[in-house]
Amino acid sequence: MNSRQFIYLLFITELILSGFWYAGSAVTAMFLIVAGVTLCQIILTQQSCQVYALSKLMLLHLLWLFVVAWLSAVPETAMMNLAILAALPVLYLFATHTTTLAHIWQYLRVGLFVTAVVLALWGMWQVFHKIGYGYAQGPFGDRNLFAALMNLLWFPAAFMFITGHHSRHNFKQLVIGIGLFIICAGLFATTSRGGIATWLLLAPVLLWAAYRHNQSKKHVVFIVLIAALAYLFSALLLNANIADRSFQLDQDPSTSARLLLWQSTIKMMLLHPVIGSGWGTFANYYSAYRVPHETSTAGFFAHNDYLQLAMEGGIPALLLQIFILSGVLIQLRRSLRRVAEIKAFESVTLLLGVLALFIHALVNFIFYQALMNILAGLYLARAAQLTDKAHILPVVNVRNINAFVMYLFAGVVVAFISLPYGAHLLGQAINKQSNVAIHNLLSDKFGAYKLAELITVIQPQERVSQETILQTAELALEDTVFINKMGKDFYHSLLDSTLQRFDMVRALNANDAAIGVRQAKILIRHHEAFDNGYAYKKAHQVLTENLSANAYHVDSIIALSRLQRLEGRATQAIHTIAHARTYVFKQRDKQLIHIELLRQLAAPQAVAELDATEKELRKIHFFSETGKALILPENYFSQMDAKLDAIAYRIQHNTL
Repeated sequence: MNSRQFIYLLFITELILSGFWYAGSAVTAMFLIVAGVTLCQIILTQQSCQVYALSKLMLLHLLWLFVVAWLSAVPETAMMNLAILAALPVLYLFATHTTTLAHIWQYLRVGLFVTAVVLALWGMWQVFHKIGYGYAQGPFGDRNLFAALMNLLWFPAAFMFITGHHSRHNFKQLVIGIGLFIICAGLFATTSRGGIATWLLLAPVLLWAAYRHNQSKKHVVFIVLIAALAYLFSALLLNANIADRSFQLDQDPSTSARLLLWQSTIKMMLLHPVIGSGWGTFANYYSAYRVPHETSTAGFFAHNDYLQLAMEGGIPALLLQIFILSGVLIQLRRSLRRVAEIKAFESVTLLLGVLALFIHALVNFIFYQALMNILAGLYLARAAQLTDKAHILPVVNVRNINAFVMYLFAGVVVAFISLPYGAHLLGQAINKQSNVAIHNLLSDKFGAYKLAELITVIQPQERVSQETILQTAELALEDTVFINKMGKDFYHSLLDSTLQRFDMVRALNANDAAIGVRQAKILIRHHEAFDNGYAYKKAHQVLTENLSANAYHVDSIIALSRLQRLEGRATQAIHTIAHARTYVFKQRDKQLIHIELLRQLAAPQAVAELDATEKELRKIHFFSETGKALILPENYFSQMDAKLDAIAYRIQHNTL
């Protein structure tokens, strides 16, 4: 391996590792931009591009990803998720334009095999020690994503095992066989119905191809035996058995939730049929379309990538995904016809791994994980190099273009694409510093706060920087001593600029309800600074918009009820909070609503026990599908209900 190949291997490895960082797509984006710039340099230097079967489709897919991201109503969310989705076409186009992938593939293949074994061991360790949810989930916090990754890595690992008999060292094949067993056991330990069903669907194709490749039943039998032993190991020793899960799908809560999710997603898609709502914005809009009976998901994903892509990127995005799937199937058929050749057989295993992602994506959020797209792009590129013939397409001769003009134009394009990701990374750096302090409003020193102001001027949608400014202003507005010291002009200027910033941030985030509640609280707290009841009217507008976007947002409901009480409409305030108990679905939120109802019923008497109970409930955070498990005592909420009922009884009988 020469130095150029080593650098390429190191770059690809770092790019793959960045894909594990679920919330850090800006890092992946920077790697993809480097890959894109390198690709353009290769094409312009060679004055030609290599076109494989999927190349034009991947380029069209990439262009549409950018169009949707630029036109999204929630720009930062769209750009961050663009980095996740663009990994597939960018890696395919980049990798197919360099022969370096062919030179380093044997090292990369071994690295992926070792990674699969380590991750599978990690997943089984989670099951054995009953960590998290009690099933294998690896670094994702989600069994389905982990199962999809195991599938993606298992098929090439099976190729290494089947072709290992060509090696002079039987020990090598034994080691690969043990690794294959571990990967398979890791898959079964997820108890993911979608992931295991996908494997069962595609494994026979692999076995048939293996037999056709070397006309040996021995290796086919070994694969079946390894899989069977892995299943028994998972079921008997790890107590993680897919057979223990319900297969009566008409009565299964998970299936019912998906059907309701898909019903809402179709309605959302029909409202944005052409351009979509923007990548990753499903969670921003879903609350307004959530079916009341769908109470079991966090509402971040549609659990069907095809529907979610159609909703976020319009019908064109759905068609492009289907066309890419069709291209994979066509390429798989061609490789199967020549499966006796070693290159075609390896191509089959790579394509089966990618096909597993496309099938599993029918019932889960598979392509919304950067790692899956990165590996899928690499797999498809390598499969194309193995069995497809590239067509050389000449491009314009750039030698006649002034070099300065060419590099200036390229620099502007790269800077424009890099800007939101660079701003996001700077924002994250700001967030790690101690930057929310009142004195930042007066300091001339260029620090985190000044940098946040600069970033928001250039990139208004950068949320972390906006939060730095908003939180600093909120802190200052709560400090009466500071406000009195600075004078009325400063106070009114800060109040007006803060409210305008809240309006802008809400508009850039599809009316984020949490932001709206904070704005409403400022308006209510400082209502005397405005004439003609403007503050209360504006607070009503903000909270109404909140509840239109998310009718279940408990803090918006509580804030609206308190506002009604301040306006002298105590009966309506009680009705608002009491009615919310009938439709808010999270148990914690129901109890927060109950606390507010009891607090208002007890008014003007303050009940310290209610404040303490609310503080305890506020410590509970409900994580998304990819977060940590929420582990509470089995009777936690029932005990909390009993405590609140006891307080209610004392309020009713005036015995507090």
